[in-house]
Amino acid sequence: MENSIKKSRKSVHNYTFECGTEVNLNGYNAKCTITGNYKRFYHSYLANMIEKKFNNNFSLFEKTYVSREGKGIINKANKVKDVEVQITNLYNRIRQLKSKRDAAEVN
Repeated sequence: MENSIKKSRKSVHNYTFECGTEVNLNGYNAKCTITGNYKRFYHSYLANMIEKKFNNNFSLFEKTYVSREGKGIINKANKVKDVEVQITNLYNRIRQLKSKRDAAEVN
């Protein structure tokens, strides 16, 4: 039996993007810009996502990637703002109706 060193069998999936960067997407960990958490993707899914959603620009992807968890945080903040706007609109409507009522009582 021969003693030999086992070589790594991890495959390499290099992709070249429009910005000119060549990246091995096999086992790539993307960092969410909101939460700071890392997310792993299958290489072909990630390449397709960068091509479709980030205009085939890898540096744009690295700067602006937001995970589903991060989008949930953004959506919660937006919902709170929307409810506050609805409340102020309703208070304004109540004031208008009260002024109409007061004008009708005078006549």
